[in-house]
Amino acid sequence: MQKDNSHLTVSDLVCDDNFVRHYLSPTNQSTLFWNEWLIQNPTFQNECKQAHKLIHDVLLGLNDYAHILLTKEAEEQLLVRIKDTIAQYENEKTIVPLWRKIWVVTVAVACLLVFLGIVFWNISSNKDLYQEQVTSLKNTPIEKINNSSNPLSIALPDGSTVLLSHRSKISYPLDFGQNNRKVFLLGEATFEVVKNPLNPFYVYANEVVTKVLGTKFIVKAFEDKKEVVVTVEHGQVSVYQNQKANQQILQGVLLTPNQRVVFVKETEKFTKTIVDEPLLLPSESDTDFVFDETPVSEVFTLLEKSYGLEIVFNKELLKKCQLTSSLNGLSLFQQLDIITQSIGSTYEMVDGEIVITSRGCK
Repeated sequence: MQKDNSHLTVSDLVCDDNFVRHYLSPTNQSTLFWNEWLIQNPTFQNECKQAHKLIHDVLLGLNDYAHILLTKEAEEQLLVRIKDTIAQYENEKTIVPLWRKIWVVTVAVACLLVFLGIVFWNISSNKDLYQEQVTSLKNTPIEKINNSSNPLSIALPDGSTVLLSHRSKISYPLDFGQNNRKVFLLGEATFEVVKNPLNPFYVYANEVVTKVLGTKFIVKAFEDKKEVVVTVEHGQVSVYQNQKANQQILQGVLLTPNQRVVFVKETEKFTKTIVDEPLLLPSESDTDFVFDETPVSEVFTLLEKSYGLEIVFNKELLKKCQLTSSLNGLSLFQQLDIITQSIGSTYEMVDGEIVITSRGCK
């Protein structure tokens, strides 16, 4: 990293080999270095977060975000750096933990998808697709159907739970949890998944696949609806379009708490948004939102931590803005309304993030 950081940008960070290598496989030494660097350069906290997100999204093939911050040439150079770093790991002779081997393979596949090119496929009947997916299992699956008016609670063999809504059904293999954790859904269900990094949990719902290691989320995929909706309550999931034999996935969407994605079947497009009523994360339920001449940048940072949502703002512009107010008992959007009105700013939701527009404070 260059000593003169006065004009450092997100693009500079993702073009720094040490930064990329640390993100892909942090060591004690690299963690110590970057922690100390952030202490010495605290104004670049936001740039580091955006750089981490940028690298992660490029790995998943989420190019829309990358195009906002990088030129096509810079994006291609970043992909080369990522591939080179992965190649270095594969050539190392030291013993690599099993979880890292799996992780490296996953990253390599993600990078390959970015370069390969991809084609979506259409289906004429969601019901037929559900049946086709279920019958592809080697053994007769276990199927649960909820024809009652009340949600049906289902305990899966791995300890995960499913709350199955009315007019919905799920199927899963007899050996669920042994070699894989795959569930096939038609309708709506809330999943609370037990963490298992070595055995991801998959929900196949019409044209959409949701992959997760451990979290709580809701999937709506009714056969008579034009959309598939995935909502995350806590944890994070990746959502992508289901693929057919000899075809690849075009794009994926990463969801964090209080975000949802809507997949429109007709256009085969994903739209990521914020849920209508964001909830505090379980770990932040006791957060006190009382401020007394508190820098607004600190207020936004607290909201990010409390709701798990990204708030994009210009820290330099807001350095003179302060807030004196109690925001306890208010919803996130009510809190944002009060904050932005008090400093003469506005906010909007863009791609599942909150973007603050401000001219600063005198």
